[in-house]
Amino acid sequence: MDAGLTQRACAERFGYSLTGWQKKEDAGLSGRSLSVGEWELLLLLAGQHPNFALQRNTK
Repeated sequence: MDAGLTQRACAERFGYSLTGWQKKEDAGLSGRSLSVGEWELLLLLAGQHPNFALQRNTK
């Protein structure tokens, strides 16, 4: 939510089906949690990464 993406948008961005993404979000049931890369990209998009920030390309 903080990244401004719906579950469907996240699924499309990362190449999962909607149900596949929902299972990743609820890893307690499926055991398929978000990868480090997925988590870090979502933190960047939400402006919450502890070490990096996105900057709009002005070109």
